Amino acid sequence: MNSAMSILFNAFIDSFRPKMLMLTLVSVAIASVFWLVVIWLSVDPLVNVAMWALSFIGLDFSAEAVATDAAFLGWLKVILVPLAVFGLLWPIVATSAVLLAGLYVTPPVVNYLTDKEFRGIEKKGDSGFVMSLWVTLKAVIVFLIAWIVTLPLWLIPGMAFVLPVLLTAYLLMTVMRFDSLSGHATKLEMVEVKKRDSTSAWLIGLVCAFLSFIPPILLIMPVMSALAFTRHYMGTLVQVRQSKKIDAPVIQSF
Repeated sequence: MNSAMSILFNAFIDSFRPKMLMLTLVSVAIASVFWLVVIWLSVDPLVNVAMWALSFIGLDFSAEAVATDAAFLGWLKVILVPLAVFGLLWPIVATSAVLLAGLYVTPPVVNYLTDKEFRGIEKKGDSGFVMSLWVTLKAVIVFLIAWIVTLPLWLIPGMAFVLPVLLTAYLLMTVMRFDSLSGHATKLEMVEVKKRDSTSAWLIGLVCAFLSFIPPILLIMPVMSALAFTRHYMGTLVQVRQSKKIDAPVIQSF
């Protein structure tokens, strides 16, 4: 846990270094344009879908019903509709942010950290674009299915907070593990790194996912999460290679 907290702290500090800050500004500009277009095009339809979905639990959103609502029921409708819209909109925001981090942010972050901390690590990556696309697509599909299946659980107090953070953490961890290592690790090494995924990886994912819901911190999250996961998985890759050297048989010459 101390290692994970140290990684997160260093990632936060690194996010404000000139090179990473410029990367953050560009990624924020790209993401902002995309999200504004998505919100502009989808809010009204999503509000209608949310009200239609909530009608299945007995809430009537007709003009007559709204005019005669008791105070509590009216307050409940005011709360549940934005929550339902968020539940429908966040998967788009989360997947676009993770894809942005993976495609645009992670490559310069990997270069930055290999120059700074992992200079001696050898590039053995044998995963092509197709593999990268497959890993990302599979993670996004699992994320979206899990999100849709667990939406009814949002009615349980607290679950509307816990589930988005948990599912976003899974998406971050899965995509970032591959993108941060694809240029340096072989497929076999990636399998070994995945086997070593620990509470540290989940803690990094959960913290990054949680912070991504908090403005204005969410603006630095693509870069900060890329920094944190790349540092974590590069460190794990170094451990894998060191353990292989230790396990390798020693051939003596006579």
